[in-house]
Amino acid sequence: MRRLSYVPGSSLLHRLHPICKLLLLLIYTGVVWTNSHLPFAAGLLGLLLISFWAAGLGFMGRSRRIISFSVMILLVQTLFVRQGAPLCQLNVGRLTVAFWSGGLAAGAVAVLRFLNTIGSSYLFIATTDPNHLAVALMQAGLPYRQGFMLITALRFLPLFQYELTQIQRAQMAKGIDLEGLGPRKLAAAVRHLLIPLVLSALGKVDSLAISMEGRAFGLHPKRTYRVQCRFSPKDWLILLLFPLLLHSLGLILS
Repeated sequence: MRRLSYVPGSSLLHRLHPICKLLLLLIYTGVVWTNSHLPFAAGLLGLLLISFWAAGLGFMGRSRRIISFSVMILLVQTLFVRQGAPLCQLNVGRLTVAFWSGGLAAGAVAVLRFLNTIGSSYLFIATTDPNHLAVALMQAGLPYRQGFMLITALRFLPLFQYELTQIQRAQMAKGIDLEGLGPRKLAAAVRHLLIPLVLSALGKVDSLAISMEGRAFGLHPKRTYRVQCRFSPKDWLILLLFPLLLHSLGLILS
């Protein structure tokens, strides 16, 4: 899966106010989880794909993990939700496995919910600059100390992911087998991967704390901002039209 980080761009989604995009994400996610109508869930996924295309992004990097987890959700729902009519029945030794039509429908809805939730969250992350998001939240009333915690976490996540990859490659170059891990190799993997990563993280945290102390971070109750994030008429218009778009889509596909 593509790294969970901001992807610079000039699309409409990139230029929206960060809080506007956050509210759109909450509205979209709320609609996804409060509606179990299969055609509407598929329509929401189509709307999400159009948004990815408009932003110049691929759908979550076409991750194999996302696809395999979706298939697993579908199979589990089809096997264990015994509703509707049995589609087929397999005899595996003394075990009988049946696939049900109601389970298939429930599995399709669960898969679409999963894809819509993960995809919309990834779209928000990929089109929102962490700096602008933190500044927008702080200018909206969030204390700047908590805002700094947010921006630090968002900045460190892709960095730690990159460092974990580098540590894994370095250990494999030394002849340490870190692929196809079984239960016996799990402790060795933790020792060879997580311990260097934790030590690196502690070093960065220590340097950051010294830098913050040297600049008297937190001395004043308020701070100034180099960038001003203000709602534009375009943001208000999209916030107004987006629920109407979802409602119209639900009426069409219901």
